[in-house]
Amino acid sequence: MTRQLAARAYRDEDGWWTIEIPELTSPSPTGGTIIATGAATTFRGIEKAAHELAAAWLDDDSVTVEVDVVIPEDVAQLWKDSTAAEEAAREQQARAATLRRDAVRALRAQGYPAEAAAAALGISRQRIDQLGKSAPVRTSKLAS
Repeated sequence: MTRQLAARAYRDEDGWWTIEIPELTSPSPTGGTIIATGAATTFRGIEKAAHELAAAWLDDDSVTVEVDVVIPEDVAQLWKDSTAAEEAAREQQARAATLRRDAVRALRAQGYPAEAAAAALGISRQRIDQLGKSAPVRTSKLAS
């Protein structure tokens, strides 16, 4: 059976990629723990370097390694914030669409002809028809 390991890779200040495999450790002379660590000069070289590191450490070339790229916390937070902002924007857009439909339906219920409603709202008569007939749009969480 092939052993599977998890590794993490992150970019160093000097532009190299450091690869660590936390499952592979050995005791240090001072009593600490040494984690299997390697490097790659390019992002494309990470997978190969991680495999070579694990294979050398275990003396088993059949090992497989899945590498997670680790980014700085501040950048990860920016991404998380952007995802939340995007979801909030989707919700606001859905609310705006509901309000537009409500406005068109209210004008039509008050007897405004489609042409008059279109002129008052600055949209086409066809759009008045679409908004007047459309069902509310359901928002769903989309995978990013």
